Amino acid sequence: MGERTYAVIDIETVPDRELYEPERDAPKREGKSEGTEEAFPPPWAHRVVVVGILWLGPDFACRKLGSVGHTSLEEPKILRDLAGFLDKEHPVLVTFNGRRFDLPVMALRSMRHGIPAAWYFWQNNAYRQRFRPEMHVDLCEELSDYGSVRRSKLDAVARVVGLPGKFGMDGSQVEAAVERGAIEEVRRYCQADVIQTAFVWLRYLLLRDAMPADVFRTRATALRDALVSQPAAAEVIERTDWDRYLLNG
Repeated sequence: MGERTYAVIDIETVPDRELYEPERDAPKREGKSEGTEEAFPPPWAHRVVVVGILWLGPDFACRKLGSVGHTSLEEPKILRDLAGFLDKEHPVLVTFNGRRFDLPVMALRSMRHGIPAAWYFWQNNAYRQRFRPEMHVDLCEELSDYGSVRRSKLDAVARVVGLPGKFGMDGSQVEAAVERGAIEEVRRYCQADVIQTAFVWLRYLLLRDAMPADVFRTRATALRDALVSQPAAAEVIERTDWDRYLLNG
């Protein structure tokens, strides 16, 4: 195998109204009354509408920012295109809460449509194993000591390092946006999350002392400059406190 590339991934979903009936299927909150329901559907009940990917080379240089199946809202096409990419490239995955949400959702939805997802089982389940950051860096897991402390959201962690966090849209608004035909708005929102996840990851590598400070600044600056012309990245870049993020001064 040659040098590994990196794929920063995030998904956007809406409830599968054909399968999911909240009164029947919503999980109950622990310690609450029997009739109290979680507002968030279980993984199998999420229909994937967007998969955003920022693909980086072995040197962390930007290869591509985009959305899988970007010409279609059809979930089977999105999942087939994703599987084609992952089965061919086998990149290191970088996610935020991907091991607990994004990956199992994509696997369960692939099962719903009968779409092979060999990537999910590749190398003895390497992407799914909890302590294999050389294969899948789940930043939510890493930064919460694998659930031993309260998990932070991407919005909060991004703001800690000078990134803007959520703006313009959040996950609760995705279904309404899809229903009114604003899928491009959802794709830009998803890609903005992917971009911020990538920059959080670079700061995480600095935290781990896996990347010297001067290399971090060089790579982060190069990634910023490569993305600046992308519509989904422009507002993230404009809203970021770069002196704070790059630790200037």
